[in-house]
Amino acid sequence: MSRPSPRVRLPALGPLVLAVACGGGSGDGGPDADPGPDARDMPDAAVATCTPRSGTTIGFEVVATGLDAPLLATAAPGDARLFVIEQGGAIRVIKDGQLLAEPFLEVAVQCCGEQGLLGLAFHPQFRHNDLFYVHHTARNGGDHVIAEYKANFGTDTADPGSRRELMRWSDPYTNHNGGSVEFGPDGMLYLAIGDAGSGGDPQDRAQDLSSLFGKLLRIDVDTRTGARAYGIPADNPHAASPDGPGDPRPEIWHLGLRNPFRISFDAANGDIYIGDVGQGAWEEVNAAANAPGINWGWDDREGAHCFEPASGCLTAGRVDPVVEFNQNQGWRSVMGGQVYRGTCFPDLQGTYFYGDHYAGRLWAFELVGGVAQNNRQVSTQNLGGLTAVRADALGELHVTTIDGTVRRIVVP
Repeated sequence: MSRPSPRVRLPALGPLVLAVACGGGSGDGGPDADPGPDARDMPDAAVATCTPRSGTTIGFEVVATGLDAPLLATAAPGDARLFVIEQGGAIRVIKDGQLLAEPFLEVAVQCCGEQGLLGLAFHPQFRHNDLFYVHHTARNGGDHVIAEYKANFGTDTADPGSRRELMRWSDPYTNHNGGSVEFGPDGMLYLAIGDAGSGGDPQDRAQDLSSLFGKLLRIDVDTRTGARAYGIPADNPHAASPDGPGDPRPEIWHLGLRNPFRISFDAANGDIYIGDVGQGAWEEVNAAANAPGINWGWDDREGAHCFEPASGCLTAGRVDPVVEFNQNQGWRSVMGGQVYRGTCFPDLQGTYFYGDHYAGRLWAFELVGGVAQNNRQVSTQNLGGLTAVRADALGELHVTTIDGTVRRIVVP
């Protein structure tokens, strides 16, 4: 099975029922490359206000309801607001405990099923340059598009006329689009792209270095390489490729992914975590130091098991997941999450929280020496329809569900 179910429009459920008032630490999404004090007034700067609470038993506080198929709640560096992407193309703002009526931006997308507005990332220096990036499927065709926009400083809106397309390429199918766009601690923009769809990767794109599909891509949004609208980092594995029709694509960082809908970086050490949705048997979480050229195995392997062929598959150089779930356990669409690095709940430090769109409950583990330790279920509440677990600007984690709700992870 594939990632989220088709979008269902829900009636508005009213205003926020609880404001977020606690935070701390540093969020994921790029280095603290702040060049110094900003001369501009920053009324929405994120400031920690909580009293740290001990304990590892978690609960949830509802932050917002009434959203239309939210796929992610995230934040800009140093910004107290939450930005929520809706699958149909709107970016919504949660500010001072209220879901604002006017969208931050509306993007024309092809929706729904596994298409729509899939990812959002704010430039590491957003508070200086107002730039942010989206991954969406294009209306009238479903092309993959990575686009840059600019926020209107001092407002809760962005300028649709500022749109600059960085990348666009066609997709033969409507499923397995991946989704995440994330700035790494190195300041590069990472793009998680699925294997193009159908089932079983029929064109073997995930292992094909001449294809962008089934890959984690890495680009530099602050430079230009040749005629591209972005730069190729010099340390990408194939940065020097002539990039002809049969040559490796210089944007590739990792390969061997099926449908990496949600990825994240650990703000403390830069480790990468990838939730890769399985084909028909295994759901997996990949995690490791973010080294270049990692091959995560698909479609030679599904999880830690042979897929093509069913036995005797290629294993050399393929990296197995740190956690996997058999779909007989009710897992059918893993939702990669994030490591907690906030300060409100110090006993949660270093814990990676994640779940599954269908199983509906949160799980967690700690990555120690590249091995997932103490993998366990941490919530009894079935939230239903998980679409993301993501940190705000202060490192506090928020869970989005397809029914229109954003919740914050807390220690009761």
